[in-house]
Amino acid sequence: MGCAGPGTYIHESDISLTESRKALVKLYGEPRSISQNGREFLTNYMDKKGRILESAKKAKERRYAHIKILGERRPYEILVNVVVQAQSEPGVYETLDDDEVLSNQLAVEIKKELLKSLENRNIIDDFNAF
Repeated sequence: MGCAGPGTYIHESDISLTESRKALVKLYGEPRSISQNGREFLTNYMDKKGRILESAKKAKERRYAHIKILGERRPYEILVNVVVQAQSEPGVYETLDDDEVLSNQLAVEIKKELLKSLENRNIIDDFNAF
């Protein structure tokens, strides 16, 4: 893992895109948002320790992870960046900064989960017969 700018990289992930997505859902639940190509995820809102918030509407401060799977084929690079938002008025949040410590913590969690799924890995990467 490493840092270059905001976020933390998980280098050379040999897990398929499908298994990577499953690992992210297992850790953080269904994403709040997912890109059209299925490689960018916004997690649900969390507290400063990385726990998913049941209701982020009343929180004075909240965070979410923006996770990107980079690269055309395996091994992939995965970028984990945690964004901090603060409530400026009821129901309105402004982005303050990136949380590098939590980004690193989540990257470690994701890497552990990916290594677990590596043990159950498919031989063929996202194979579709037709």
